[in-house]
Amino acid sequence: GRRDTTGVREIFDWAEPDSVMRALMERAGYTVTRYQGRSVVFDATGRALRLVGDPAGVARETSILVGDSITYRDSTRVILVRGDTAILRDPSQNAADVIAVGGLDYDLRTGRARVQEVSTALTSGETWYIKATPAVLINDSIADRRLLYAGHSILTSCDLVIPHYHFSTGEIKFITKGVIVARPAVLYISDIPIMWLPFIFQDLRSGRRSGITTPRLGVAELVRNSPTYRRSVDNLGYYFAISDYMDAQVSLDWRSGARPREGDPGYLRYNGEWRYRWLSRFLSGRVSLSFLDQQDGTTNTSVSIAHQQSFSQTSSLTANINYTTSTRIQRQTEFVPYRALATIDSRLNYQQKLGPFGLSLGGSRTQFPGRDQVNQTFPTISLSSEPIDLAPWLNWSPSLSANNSQTLNVPQTGPLAFRFTPLPGGGIDSVGMSQDTRTSTISLETPFRIFGFTWRNSIRVSDLENNFPESREIIDVADTSIRSTRVFPRTFRTDIDWQTGISLPSLSQGRWNIAPSISIVNIDPAALWIRSERTGGEYVRQSKRLQYGISASPTFFGLFPGFGPYTRFRHAVTTSMSYSYAPSAEVSNDFLAALGRTRQGYLGSLAQNQVSLSFSTNFEAKLRSPADTTRGTAGATDAGTKLTLLSMNFTPLSWDFERARVTGRTGLTNDRFGFTARSDLLPGLDFGTTYSLFQGSVLSDSSRFKPYREEVRASFSVNRRRNPFAALYRVFGRAVPNTAPELEQTTTTEDDILARQIASQQVTGSSARAAAFDVPNAEEWSASFTFSSSRQRPPVGGGTVIEDDDALVCGRLGLDPISEQRCIEELQSSRLGDPNAGQTTGGGPFRRRQPTTTIQSNMLFPITPNWSASWQTTYDFETARFASHMVNLARELHDWRATFSVLQAPNGNFAFSFFIALKAQPDLKFDYQRQSYRRTQTGF
Repeated sequence: GRRDTTGVREIFDWAEPDSVMRALMERAGYTVTRYQGRSVVFDATGRALRLVGDPAGVARETSILVGDSITYRDSTRVILVRGDTAILRDPSQNAADVIAVGGLDYDLRTGRARVQEVSTALTSGETWYIKATPAVLINDSIADRRLLYAGHSILTSCDLVIPHYHFSTGEIKFITKGVIVARPAVLYISDIPIMWLPFIFQDLRSGRRSGITTPRLGVAELVRNSPTYRRSVDNLGYYFAISDYMDAQVSLDWRSGARPREGDPGYLRYNGEWRYRWLSRFLSGRVSLSFLDQQDGTTNTSVSIAHQQSFSQTSSLTANINYTTSTRIQRQTEFVPYRALATIDSRLNYQQKLGPFGLSLGGSRTQFPGRDQVNQTFPTISLSSEPIDLAPWLNWSPSLSANNSQTLNVPQTGPLAFRFTPLPGGGIDSVGMSQDTRTSTISLETPFRIFGFTWRNSIRVSDLENNFPESREIIDVADTSIRSTRVFPRTFRTDIDWQTGISLPSLSQGRWNIAPSISIVNIDPAALWIRSERTGGEYVRQSKRLQYGISASPTFFGLFPGFGPYTRFRHAVTTSMSYSYAPSAEVSNDFLAALGRTRQGYLGSLAQNQVSLSFSTNFEAKLRSPADTTRGTAGATDAGTKLTLLSMNFTPLSWDFERARVTGRTGLTNDRFGFTARSDLLPGLDFGTTYSLFQGSVLSDSSRFKPYREEVRASFSVNRRRNPFAALYRVFGRAVPNTAPELEQTTTTEDDILARQIASQQVTGSSARAAAFDVPNAEEWSASFTFSSSRQRPPVGGGTVIEDDDALVCGRLGLDPISEQRCIEELQSSRLGDPNAGQTTGGGPFRRRQPTTTIQSNMLFPITPNWSASWQTTYDFETARFASHMVNLARELHDWRATFSVLQAPNGNFAFSFFIALKAQPDLKFDYQRQSYRRTQTGF
């Protein structure tokens, strides 16, 4: 059974007062004392009052005393309570009932009560239960508090009658609205002694208080379990409760420098944090600083700033800034693998409403663990407007956006990856080059709606700079036999483009949705004005031409009779068809030379006689209503439910009749084609693929139509409610369990939590220091699988080909295995090895990215009601091995929580963590963490 922790149960039944008694109790200016018992004996000579009952009770104000018998002697002013148990309740002390076994003696003059055995409870975040023998209770009426002094005592937060754990103490002092102190203390799990503590201290006062922080250290810091173990102690410091609006904390962390090894020489870390929250001013935030001094002389400074403020209903500022001077040291000194892999993100955003306009100003910056790469975007400016009615027939919707993005400190690959400098004494010194890039863009949209017409206007300026040397092949525009190769110290390209056109009023709305248009377009798909390293920084310009177009977006559908469990089938095809025509026009040789193209085989000057088509298709079925329509019967919720048997979306395709006539080949103008597919028959399934259609540029007549699969992606998730068996039940008309709509949503899985943790982490501060493995309790099983395959079309012809081996790039950085693998994954995901990355004009080297084929799986499932587990793994088909494993186990122990975590990194790195903490007092914990860094590439 469990203890009564409500504190509201009645401990005494008072007799209903009559009218005389009620009148006396309601008289003003008096304090009422109530007595009740089966019999009352008053000794006038000795001035003694004795209450006998089953039980007897005395109450004054909010306090009540209950026992088998209660005796009060006025001469000695002593109250004697006898019986199996005596109960004292005083709600004003913010404590539970005091239960004395065998009775208690209370002296009114000194305010002391003596008992042989007492039990009570107190609440400070958690409810603590105390049982002590013997004990003295002191009532301090001046300070309005109660004190308890006792000898041997038992202290626990377990609410079971036979607790799972307890502390056995020699002496204890308990002050209501104050503190509880016990010494010494032995921790028992059931009846087995586990650990000895010199003392236990708990502050029971409400609100924040200044004081010493609780140090964090494990058992191994006191008694080493291995001769190679390195002792460490965290959070030695002091907390300052400055005011109701702010607080601060300073602390010190230490790691032993005994038996140092590479990357772990031992350190001292100084931490400081200031937090504030002013609700009436609508602002809150924190400033955290950390300085780490390693014994090998290296240092690292980390800064975290968070600030949120609402200046008014129309303006607000949000800042989350994280910065560290050494990402390598930051990663090396981190013992939580999630945080060791996390990026260091900073974001700033200001929003302001200016009449019909909305202004957004901000930026972002990202550092990567273990390496110097920095991605930053600052500033980003966006100014958008609601439709402005200039006249009843004139509407204006302007918008402006600008941003500047940079990628810094990325190691360059290829023959120009190093700068060589002669040394004075002879020889050559080599320095690695960084592949730094910058992209700045600004765009302005000013569409006008005049009556039923829409006049589109847009201006876009973009400037791309690659600040690293790269070779370019220079080919004569008219004579392709004249070729040369130049190395530019940097490459750049500036585009200025203006687009305009008029959309005429739509026809046949709701059916064919026909929309004619007239546009002024560029002859070449490139911008109107261009400058690059090939033009010597001078702008060259192409011409424009008129383009006439008409588009229609009808939806075709058909209804078919059903059979079996289905009442009807519906097949819908949503299409978007367009036709455009533009006369032929010429592009100058200077413009083609600026783009690195030649006149030979160029198709951009041809007339455009083009038709485009995009469509999606959905095949749906409607379930038949069951014969038994009684509310609440199984399957009734499926009546009339639509089931998507197949849904497919295709990439638009365009065919140019003029191009097909001139070249005698295909008229396709699309470079890529792909599709995605989904079905309710396999809930959670998402499949897609992308093909490269041409070998070569689609603007050249030498391009060859040769489809090549570049990417395949598929994902599948399943749980108890979303699984193919439930869908098959519906297909064959079987009843399925009733699931509310909110239960049909995908359950949050461990990979979602991991993705959030890896995405960004606070580098310093209290929330960062409290990070530990937290495996979610799995209420139901779930599994997800993601397959991804990516490859490049092999290059043909001449030219320089650079093998962008991501493992080689990251290996040059000298990272530990965890950070090296993270570096490889980020290079692959960000497509830094893409052939177009860092290339502004034609003639540059072809960067061939290594193919990747992986499958990721994640499973979250309950083993027992108290055990939950998750397993995340990745298999790399290119290397034919498992790339990583993450195994987490969580155990609920009623009063304790234990987690076991194992990480196997792709390069052989192994990390293990065991953590068990008391829920009522998380600082009381046992933890063990071990990391091994190995360069061997082994499986799990």
